[in-house]
Amino acid sequence: MEWLRDVTARSSAGEIAGVVVIVVASVVLLVSAVRIGAGDVLAAYGVLLGFTAGITGLGVHSASRQARFRREGR
Repeated sequence: MEWLRDVTARSSAGEIAGVVVIVVASVVLLVSAVRIGAGDVLAAYGVLLGFTAGITGLGVHSASRQARFRREGR
């Protein structure tokens, strides 16, 4: 668990929020894909939502990381 404290200590809040959004979006995508396979047509909205949320989370994560690097002067 020490490595987790090290990672969260050097990460910004935006980076952590982006990763959380990506993980939640991945779960939504997985569940929606299984429901589509079972014949639920409306689960396509879940796939769309999961995909857009994942891309948004990736953008938040990368923008926060770039901002942190600029603040640190890297």
